Amino acid sequence: MKNLLILEPFCPQMMEQIREAARDRFHLAALSQNASHQERREAIRKAHIIIGEPALSEIQPEEAPNLEWIQMTWAGTDCYTAVEEFPGDICLTNATGAFGVCIAEYMMGAILSLYRDLFVYRQRQADRVWEKEGSAQTLEGKTVLVLGAGDIGSQFAKRIKAFDTRVIGIRRTVRPFPDYFDEMGTLCQLDEFLPEADIVACCLPNTPATRGLFGEARLRSMKRGSLLINVGRGNLIQTDSLLRVMQEGHLYGAILDVTDPEPLPADHPLWRQDNVVLTPHISGQSFGSMKETEARIARICCANLIRFSEGKSLANRVDVREGYAVSFPLYNSPLR
Repeated sequence: MKNLLILEPFCPQMMEQIREAARDRFHLAALSQNASHQERREAIRKAHIIIGEPALSEIQPEEAPNLEWIQMTWAGTDCYTAVEEFPGDICLTNATGAFGVCIAEYMMGAILSLYRDLFVYRQRQADRVWEKEGSAQTLEGKTVLVLGAGDIGSQFAKRIKAFDTRVIGIRRTVRPFPDYFDEMGTLCQLDEFLPEADIVACCLPNTPATRGLFGEARLRSMKRGSLLINVGRGNLIQTDSLLRVMQEGHLYGAILDVTDPEPLPADHPLWRQDNVVLTPHISGQSFGSMKETEARIARICCANLIRFSEGKSLANRVDVREGYAVSFPLYNSPLR
């Protein structure tokens, strides 16, 4: 029987679900968050399967001789896929399908708050100032370009389409797409679609094809007065180039949950741009802060544990060298 090690602090209810999925299939051990270095090292040495994100140094063959599979609790995998040292014989699966809802809701909230000046009015409330701001905008009739039409991008597209927008998706390959996208293209068509978009929403992973994708020339090719959102990885956008374009007033605004570098230095001028929303990588909250996301992560882990025990192909399997999923995703149905 395989040894299963849990590294993440699932709440008791979610932990019980994982125990049920593991029962009679795996020897389960859950490592305390207060475990000593030696306790952690010994637990990892015994593990065949890990749920969580062990450090790269902890999963080298000499430290984890039995390890066969890591089931991540994150959607992003670049802590492993952006380096050369990930052991080639370990299967890697992620938690795609767990974060789309909460990140899409963050994106919608930030867009509407910028368009209707709610950040300005919140400050005026604190200052007890009864004063109207200038012009505002609606979403109706806007063209929205969504880079990355996976779980996050699709959940966002579904929501923003309901505001009578035109939604264009960008993905690695063109294949049938749901009706909340009006059109779908590939990354090589980005420059064709970019000048049309009023809102550009970036939900891309960190891969060689996406790093530095938005340099100064591409940012300037965006429609004047458009809005840029990034909830993928910070290195998609060249930060100093974005600053120059923002300072010149070319863009209506930017919503950045990720930056390059991260965290953004306290003295960086982007902090002081009134039309920039900066948050500390919190759009995809989970353990200890958003129980719905934690529940989705647990369901993905349970489903894959059962598939593993039955000898079936794992969902959400990631090509470590390319940095993207190569098997079917476990998108979750709405929680009840």
